[in-house]
Amino acid sequence: MSPEAGRPDPEPAHRDRPETQRTADPAVRGRLTVAERAIEKIAGQIAAEVPGISGSAGGFLGIGTRSDEDARPKVRVWLSGAVASIHVSAGVRYPAPLRSTTELLRREIREKVGSRCGVDVRQVDIDIETLVASARSTGRRELQ
Repeated sequence: MSPEAGRPDPEPAHRDRPETQRTADPAVRGRLTVAERAIEKIAGQIAAEVPGISGSAGGFLGIGTRSDEDARPKVRVWLSGAVASIHVSAGVRYPAPLRSTTELLRREIREKVGSRCGVDVRQVDIDIETLVASARSTGRRELQ
């Protein structure tokens, strides 16, 4: 507490630092490094929030893999400085149009990963592993 006002000092930890260091631009204060694994988790969550996109579960070496609407899509990230390349393996809900659904996924990942992680996402590759039947589909065709 400061003796003159009887109130707590608003910046006791910064008292010894010069004013210029207290208000310095974040780039001047230090460096932030975001690990590839952290970006993978963030990108996976962003992908899972895109309508029509799902993840997969189970299987071994690609055999027996099944779609899982509650799972995040698999994401792999490669960083080179502040530039990221991202690879997404996901399922798409059938009969959603693949091109527009994957373009939405690509745009969401590029924008949101870039803003949340401070990296420039230059490339987003997408592999569609499964097509997920809609909940109302019985899997049977009906003759008309």
